[in-house]
Amino acid sequence: MKKSDIPVYNDPDSFEQLGDQAKFPNNTQFMVYNPLLHRYFLTEEGLSHYGIDVHRKYVTDNPNKVEELIQKTSKKVYDYIQYKAGRDCYHVQMYRIATAPKTIYPDQYTMRKQFEELLADQARYLVENSDSARYSRANIENDEAMPLRPEEALRDVSDMSPETIRTLEALGLTRWFALQRGLRLDTTKY
Repeated sequence: MKKSDIPVYNDPDSFEQLGDQAKFPNNTQFMVYNPLLHRYFLTEEGLSHYGIDVHRKYVTDNPNKVEELIQKTSKKVYDYIQYKAGRDCYHVQMYRIATAPKTIYPDQYTMRKQFEELLADQARYLVENSDSARYSRANIENDEAMPLRPEEALRDVSDMSPETIRTLEALGLTRWFALQRGLRLDTTKY
């Protein structure tokens, strides 16, 4: 799929006019789809629509802080999906996010809107709480690193918004399931 093949809609007017004729994946003024990465990204207008003040509240050394937050937000959400669903199921989940298949999500617009909102929740969480996973586990009293026991060596998800995690689970995007042996997914279709 080429970037020029992705339809651009005005949210919500175009979806009301098109109804079931809307094509997925698609771009709106709030969220765009990148076919090379197979990911949705919020836009600057989407951030302001959800009341996220990046310029005043997001702390970073990067001069292009809006783009950094947009990229980081999408990366964290998709990485979390891959962590929970597993490597093989991740491609199926990416297909489900991109196309919002009617067999799974009868109201495709609602599924897409929920995914947009969970990206906004994650961006708001990163702005308000910083990126806590970047900091090491340290004992402030002794100034030495705390060793991890093997059972604690799980992925640190403290940088994920609890609301984002709940929405991902409600949409069924964190589920692991067994794929048929030898099944090859055609990832060029979406």
